[in-house]
Amino acid sequence: MEKNLEIYREPKYTMRWLGLQSVFVFGVSFVLALIAAGFDCFASSRVESGLLQEAYYTLLSQSVIYCFAVIAITLISLMLAEIAFRKSISRLQYGLIALALTLFYLLLLAISEKLTFEVSYVIVSVMTIGLIASFIKGITQDIKAVAMTSGILSAEYGLMFILIKSGSMALLTGSLSLFLLIALAMYLTLKLKVENKELIIK
Repeated sequence: MEKNLEIYREPKYTMRWLGLQSVFVFGVSFVLALIAAGFDCFASSRVESGLLQEAYYTLLSQSVIYCFAVIAITLISLMLAEIAFRKSISRLQYGLIALALTLFYLLLLAISEKLTFEVSYVIVSVMTIGLIASFIKGITQDIKAVAMTSGILSAEYGLMFILIKSGSMALLTGSLSLFLLIALAMYLTLKLKVENKELIIK
């Protein structure tokens, strides 16, 4: 008589996983934000050589300020997608996505030397969102994960454009946006539950 043996699966999405992954995400975001700050210095040299307009440099410099937030929020959303859809994303893949988000600023600089800043911003945003969305589709094969990631990136780049163009209203707009993000984060943590030692969104 054959016995039905239940295969035991070690829980992956535990509180320990969440803690380690959060440290990894914030570490990667910090390092790449420092690299993006180097693009700002490079852009300054392009202004001095007459290849980039001063006005475009100012807008580019302001956009780099938000690099850490864009990378961190995007990678945190991927963590939530992993938990919600049970689709594993490796740390190498997290790193590649973060690099694509950082490359955004170098591409923005390069294209802004040839086109207006606004047109360049739209082109690079579409390129970056399209690349990451295609990558997420290849990893997860889940259209919901792709839609979630694309929506978050579109909102981030849309908000960043508003902030860098709003001048004296940037502080107010940014502060209100941070308040809404914290409120959303609080709401999502209420949805995180632990069942059988594993995190789920319920």
